[in-house]
Amino acid sequence: MGTDLFVREFGRDAAEAPVVLILHGAVESGACYGDAIRRWGDDFHIVAPDARGHGRSPGRLPEHEGVPSTDVMVQDAIDILEDILEETGRRTLIVGHSMGARIAAFVAADAPHLVAGVVLEDPPWWVPEAGPNPWLSVEQTEKDPFDFADTASVDELVEMQRAQKPHWAEEELRPLAEAMKAVDIAYMEQRVHEKRRIWTPTARQITVGPTGVPALLVTGTGDVIVDKHSRERLTAVAPGFDIVVIEGAHHCVRRDRPVEYHRHVDAFLRENAPSVGAVTPR
Repeated sequence: MGTDLFVREFGRDAAEAPVVLILHGAVESGACYGDAIRRWGDDFHIVAPDARGHGRSPGRLPEHEGVPSTDVMVQDAIDILEDILEETGRRTLIVGHSMGARIAAFVAADAPHLVAGVVLEDPPWWVPEAGPNPWLSVEQTEKDPFDFADTASVDELVEMQRAQKPHWAEEELRPLAEAMKAVDIAYMEQRVHEKRRIWTPTARQITVGPTGVPALLVTGTGDVIVDKHSRERLTAVAPGFDIVVIEGAHHCVRRDRPVEYHRHVDAFLRENAPSVGAVTPR
């Protein structure tokens, strides 16, 4: 692919199966979706890049100076989607979590001709819409293993996660710990302090009009960003969104409640997967 990002590919050949692009969350990598890739691999071709500043991908390049990191990440995803369209003649399904869901939303709004459908797992869409990120000021009930990533070993980070989240799929713990060690801290710090685009116009743009993209938002009832008030706001500004709320799930909905997550998300992917014989008009 014509990108400087590190990209993993799994599952069936892109020529014979719909394509799913995974956009992971902050301090993670494309390797952190092992459980989902195992579930989707028989039906889809899966593309899982490491986001810029994460995993094995580079950070900012000189030509990015002065450009908001979100805009760079959106263009990174669009570059990959254009390559997929060129290769297959078909639009791509996107699945994003947290930071990746934020990027996926902008991509679906800005380049709907490349997107067959988009799944947003607890994106950073909160009420109030403007101002600083209120989620960062929420008191955490337990220490985040990432807080120890600079001093702890990968094995120690795995043990921390296993102790805190014993219900998470074992196959995802080590890739997540490795991603915590690899993330570009300076890049992440810069992202946190950048001015953020208000999410409501983007949400409205995704589903409106003849170019609207099928969209599913998945969140939970625990420590999540898209809480009841944010969901009510989303319904008011973008009624075309499907919203699934999974009882007891926290911000990492897929890992907390994998059966319920996949019941809804897998059905959405199957319903909106482009036919392999169909060709998207250019």
